[in-house]
Amino acid sequence: MKNAAIIAAAGSGKRFGNRVSKQFLNLSNKPVFLWSVEAFASIKSFKQIIVVAPSDMVESLSLKYKTGFVCTAGGNERFDSIKNGLALIGDDIDFIAVHDAARPLISKEDILSVLEKAAKTKAAVAVEKAKDTVKLVSAGGGYILKTLDRTILRNAQTPQIFKTELLKRAYSEKISAGTTDDSRLVENLKIKVSAVETKFPNFKITTKQDFELAEKILKS
Repeated sequence: MKNAAIIAAAGSGKRFGNRVSKQFLNLSNKPVFLWSVEAFASIKSFKQIIVVAPSDMVESLSLKYKTGFVCTAGGNERFDSIKNGLALIGDDIDFIAVHDAARPLISKEDILSVLEKAAKTKAAVAVEKAKDTVKLVSAGGGYILKTLDRTILRNAQTPQIFKTELLKRAYSEKISAGTTDDSRLVENLKIKVSAVETKFPNFKITTKQDFELAEKILKS
């Protein structure tokens, strides 16, 4: 089985509030995005690793990191960026993993768990149990309409791993602006997507507090 990973690193990270996009900041002496690259590279079945980066950084990243991954430019929306990554996927690739560069703590073990499930079901997504009680509210957030059952709620994470032809077919369909989740596109094809709970920290770095927590975890 031959697999590929697309690392989404083209986002601006506005909520982080830094001049340099968070995925290129040094986290424990290594750029944030590189932690994910190395996690996938540690698995022999991943024959291609594609980093989708801001267009003005592609050349410099390609020159600095000449082995381990290839770099391509992102688009206006996340799904545009993933499409650009898909264009580089080889014809011999069986499964494609899509992963957020801003999730640098992803473990080899969790990647393999999602991959194993995808190999059985064609589509699998890393998830974590919802920790808070979730409320369904009215438009504008004025009133609580319903309290959802937390025991069956999961927060979607990455990697999200799909049979190659399935993900390419999902991306060949019309995609709504603001789509941020690849599994939703596959779900739109009426395909069941498996959920795999991660065993290790895999949160997305969104704020500086997240960055500091990731630093502490890596140092420990």
